[in-house]
Amino acid sequence: MPKNILITGANGFIGSFLAELLAEQGHRIRCAVRKNSNLRWLDHSQNEIFQLDWNNPDSLKRAVSDQDIIFHLAGVTKAKNNKTYFEGNVGITQSLLDAFDRYGPAHQKVIYISSQAAAGPSQDGTPVKESDPPFPVSVYGQAKLETEKIILSYSKDHWATIIRPPSVYGPRDRDVFALFQNIHRGILPLLGDGTSTVSLVHVYDLINGIDLASQHDASKDQVFFICGDGMYDWSTIGDTIARCLNKRPKKVTIPVFVLDLLSRTSEMIAYFSSKPALLNRDKVQEMKQKHWVCSNEKAKNVLGYMPKISLQTGIKETADWYLENHWL
Repeated sequence: MPKNILITGANGFIGSFLAELLAEQGHRIRCAVRKNSNLRWLDHSQNEIFQLDWNNPDSLKRAVSDQDIIFHLAGVTKAKNNKTYFEGNVGITQSLLDAFDRYGPAHQKVIYISSQAAAGPSQDGTPVKESDPPFPVSVYGQAKLETEKIILSYSKDHWATIIRPPSVYGPRDRDVFALFQNIHRGILPLLGDGTSTVSLVHVYDLINGIDLASQHDASKDQVFFICGDGMYDWSTIGDTIARCLNKRPKKVTIPVFVLDLLSRTSEMIAYFSSKPALLNRDKVQEMKQKHWVCSNEKAKNVLGYMPKISLQTGIKETADWYLENHWL
């Protein structure tokens, strides 16, 4: 049965693919975006575009009042100061939950897309589980964890669940794209010895996992890692990208102290700009960690989640998309 669905942050990388998936299923999609957002990935014929003013109670009321399911993806990932991280994640989520509580239908479901950063890295290379105590190492991770706490508090009396993706890649992505771009130019940059390990998830696997979580009653009041199988070091990931691009890049080792210097320089430049630094000390603190790995066993057991896209297939598809769309 078609449902009314609100997606915050719908114009983003993950949100736009989620909107496409749900529209294909026949649901009525309301895409909540900020004023002046880039809407290039949203199909106006399939989606209602709703300009949401987070500071306007009436705008929040109109956004949520008749929606069956809310996928909350909006948030701040880069900021010039700590306050903005918390305002752009905890603050807007609290405003949204207040609107749900006052104006949302009783059966309304909330699926919050958090981040692996809220859980923090693995201390010994063992994939982190949802039951492990969270240990965020960045202000961004701390803000995401605080947001999770208010979602879980809300879920005691309402239907809500939390998804923690690791690094996400796929067509349209601009974060992992930087690695593709460097390799296409003939350079494979590696931090330290290149043996740091990560979990990854292709955007198609992620949105299918998010959709599954919205359908299962057992998801209520729960947290799930949605990631691909296995874990990889950046050298292996880089070699896979190089094969898909038919490149033989030169591996360049970047000492950690160089990132520290670059982040301080980037922050200094951003101080005189309206935009946050692309590389800041908060991000470097995350990059320094040896193991960003998590387990998808709970999602498999509870949701029936099963990632379908292997690293080789996902990287090849992503590389082809970048080439076809002239990003490379």
